[in-house]
Amino acid sequence: MPSDIRYTPLQKPSRALKVPAFLRPVLRLLILLFRLYRRHSVLLTVLTFLPPLLLLPLVLSRARTLALAPAPFQTTRRPLLVVAHPDDECLFFSPAILGAIRTPLHDVDPAILVLSNGNNYGIGDLRETELKGSCEELGVRAERCIVLNVAELQDNPKEWWAAEKVAEVVKAQIAKINADLIITFDSGGVSGHVNHKSVHRGLEHLVRSDTTGAEVPPVYASSTVPLLRKYQGLLDLTFTALPFVPRLLFNAALNPDRALFVADWDMYLTARRAFRRHASQLSWDRHVYMVISRYMVMNDLERVR
Repeated sequence: MPSDIRYTPLQKPSRALKVPAFLRPVLRLLILLFRLYRRHSVLLTVLTFLPPLLLLPLVLSRARTLALAPAPFQTTRRPLLVVAHPDDECLFFSPAILGAIRTPLHDVDPAILVLSNGNNYGIGDLRETELKGSCEELGVRAERCIVLNVAELQDNPKEWWAAEKVAEVVKAQIAKINADLIITFDSGGVSGHVNHKSVHRGLEHLVRSDTTGAEVPPVYASSTVPLLRKYQGLLDLTFTALPFVPRLLFNAALNPDRALFVADWDMYLTARRAFRRHASQLSWDRHVYMVISRYMVMNDLERVR
């Protein structure tokens, strides 16, 4: 055997994580942000937490008198919340519905309309009963806590409801309870659920089909925010309150198409009690949601045109 033959030892395959090319810029940005935070952690922490803490007492003081809500909220006596499923009312809309109810301006007799009884898992009857308990906690009378069970509007995360059907059933209830203001989902449906989005499409269809402007009361939709903001809790007040800063600081005229409601401690606890009445829906992730979701402490709404 020739003596000059050299043998190259086998190399172990690399176990380094291969990042796809399209993710590399994102990874570099995250690394840069992490390094920046390590260098300036105190300053960044102050800038993150101080603005909402300063804004909160100012916003709460104005919110109690509906100073951050336009005329339809200040004059309403029969507001109607329209949602898709039992528990939507307290998980996504409690600041708005409680804020409208607790106005010192006059007595308010609110109503909640739930378009399906949440029968996706065969427990629709139970969820109807749970909804009544939630309405009781929120201050909504039993006869104005309405849940429907219409064949075309069944709880299904994969099924869009026809806008015309939603508009039809909502219009009938508006006339029945003489609602003078409507609160509902926007086009994002807060959580992205297609039934939530269907509710918005139906209300939008109803508004646009009202050529006289006299048959349908003002409709306001709660804003859907990106996932990161959704789970910032009270910290999201910094971003949410920006359009209202002129009103907060300089008492400027309020945009008639926008409203902001922020829950105080008592309202937040009321919302938690309301959700606990939905015993079939209690799970560990819902408990986390009630702590970190912005929708438990604030609603910013925009008018549907």
